[in-house]
Amino acid sequence: MRLALLSNVTVELLAKMLEKHLEVYLCAGYDTWQQEMIFPESGLYTFKPEAVVVLLHANAYTNIWNHEEKGRRMIDEWCGAFRAITERLSGTPVFISSIDIADTGCIYGAEIRRGQYFENQLIKVIEKLHQEGRSIYILPVKDDVTDIGRSHFYSPKMWYMGSMPYSIKGLAAIQELILRYVTVTRGRKKKCIAVDLDNTLWGGVIGEDGVEGVQLSDNKEGARYKDTQRLLKKMKEQGVMLAILSKNNREDVEPVFLHPDMLLQHEDFVAEAINWEEKSRNIIKLAKDLNIGLDSFVFLDDNPAERERMKEECPEVAVLDFPKDTSLLPDVVAKAYEDYFLTLEVTKEDGQKTQMYRIEAKRKAEMGASISVEDFLRKLEMTMDVHIMKAEEEKRVTQLINKTNQFNVTTKRYSEEEVHRLGTGANSDIITVHMADKYGDNGLAAVLILKYEEDTAEIDTFLMSCRVMGRKAEDEILFRVKEMLMGKSIRRVRASYVKTAKNTPVLDLYDRLGMSVVSGRISEIGDSKTYEADIASLPDETGLFRTMKSGV
Repeated sequence: MRLALLSNVTVELLAKMLEKHLEVYLCAGYDTWQQEMIFPESGLYTFKPEAVVVLLHANAYTNIWNHEEKGRRMIDEWCGAFRAITERLSGTPVFISSIDIADTGCIYGAEIRRGQYFENQLIKVIEKLHQEGRSIYILPVKDDVTDIGRSHFYSPKMWYMGSMPYSIKGLAAIQELILRYVTVTRGRKKKCIAVDLDNTLWGGVIGEDGVEGVQLSDNKEGARYKDTQRLLKKMKEQGVMLAILSKNNREDVEPVFLHPDMLLQHEDFVAEAINWEEKSRNIIKLAKDLNIGLDSFVFLDDNPAERERMKEECPEVAVLDFPKDTSLLPDVVAKAYEDYFLTLEVTKEDGQKTQMYRIEAKRKAEMGASISVEDFLRKLEMTMDVHIMKAEEEKRVTQLINKTNQFNVTTKRYSEEEVHRLGTGANSDIITVHMADKYGDNGLAAVLILKYEEDTAEIDTFLMSCRVMGRKAEDEILFRVKEMLMGKSIRRVRASYVKTAKNTPVLDLYDRLGMSVVSGRISEIGDSKTYEADIASLPDETGLFRTMKSGV
């Protein structure tokens, strides 16, 4: 991945640290980052970065921040540079470090300290630019300064010797922060956190202490558990799935959900395994029910024996280290979010994800009561909207491209900038598919990327959310795409399948859809097959979708 690292101080050492993981561009000269952004001929734009980090050391400008007018002028100048780069690199994530303005000494008691004001002003400027639709984000360096402490984060000796203000500890923290935020642009790592109940969501053992004896409150011992629940609930609102894995009697557990301080309720969980079976067995069943891989799970449990068993029997699951001091439990959950679930954007679909999965359970129940698959699909009363990607869908499309693994024929990953370019290019289209049925809206559930060469269309990417697999949506989608391509005078379609460890569900997709293999064979991961077909041989309408809107 190509990263441009811009700064107003010397960061060569940081660049060398990052080069172990990324291809790094470092602009020539000292404090030339604004020129790099403003001049279109600069090496920054020749490099064509996939992400940009701007690391700003506020105290490099010692005579600025105690003067209101000078400080505002500085922030305005920075804003101009931010506008330039986000216009020229539309869709490329640009991370601006939050700034830490330290008093430089000799401050008398009544003197106004404006540092925090300007720290907040920079954040407001970036928030405003982001609201304009620019891919600009805060890199929370100030949080690391606060956690580590200025005396450990900075090195006066390095600053005076080489204009490099950070200590080795500070550089390591910045490196970790940059890698975490830059790599998240390639997709969220995990999807679901499975949590225990006793001594995890509340203090105590419900089967022994009863609901009156559990620790769960706004203060003292119970506050750590309520704060943990508060963090988990926020994660759920950002698209992280929550599941319960608890060895308990359900009738013992149920009264706790009526506790006045129980923030998490049944509707916040996509699944609940409350029984006496082994948790490793339960999580395997959850993975199957939710149609996600075991490597999509994070496991939180206070019992060391349960954690070790999970590691042994389900090594794909990320098992969190539970703190001996439970006052640190909220910190463990917050760190788990940073390590496994961090996202730059929260889409409408993210906020509705838990509800979507709970609705899916109702669909499965109806499928079990249907006499055939066709009968079940007709009863769903499905609808579909197929259209050319809209500008407001780019972030969700990028998200799906970078996290969909099972129904994904090539598993190509694209940045938001690349998605924007493919969606607006003269020789390509991105098709988005929205689905719904009588139970609810599945949102943007499928994506196709088409590339054109004369009278041939190549299906570069075809992916679909696991929530809508098994409904013959792929047949219906290709029927609608066929109609669009015929309107463009396309006569041939080419497509590829590239085998990964997870996309076996689409191994024979194109064979089933009537396309012919022209080259390649599949025997192991990485192998590929190429298909071709006359446009007319693509699938006909399924008749399973009662209403149909189409914008293609």
